[in-house]
Amino acid sequence: MSEQSIEEIISDNLPVAYQGNALDFIRFLRENEMELIRDNGYWKNKIYYLIKFQNKYMCFIAIKDPDEKDNFWTVWSDDCSSNWLENFPIEKELKETAWEHADVCQNCGSCSGGRKKIIFGKEFDNICSTTFRFDNPGAADLLFMKKLLSAGKREILQGN
Repeated sequence: MSEQSIEEIISDNLPVAYQGNALDFIRFLRENEMELIRDNGYWKNKIYYLIKFQNKYMCFIAIKDPDEKDNFWTVWSDDCSSNWLENFPIEKELKETAWEHADVCQNCGSCSGGRKKIIFGKEFDNICSTTFRFDNPGAADLLFMKKLLSAGKREILQGN
């Protein structure tokens, strides 16, 4: 028996109200040639995906994490440097979305702890190595992530 696709996992595990946004995001990732890899390492006992483009981490997705009962699914960005974020062109509304979702380190063990980071001109303390975290993301949250991932992909293609 073959392993379920992430689309099947979403359909089987998320309430219908969340499936549309989740499936749309997965479609975006696939259309942008991002590889979705089910984690067999640190998070192997959970439904956790590593998203890569040309072998570089782009973001991470967890579905129905038993340790986070209020979250049906979560999307994290990869580590975004303060310098990169400073030059990232973004609308005011999306800046505010980013600030609301700056990922404060919870010492889960996947990184070496939080650090200071400037996110679109605003300084934050103790930000995780996954700069942004979206629990049960809505369309506006995913719009920000899509823009962030598109810019990251362009950077990779340009060799930066």
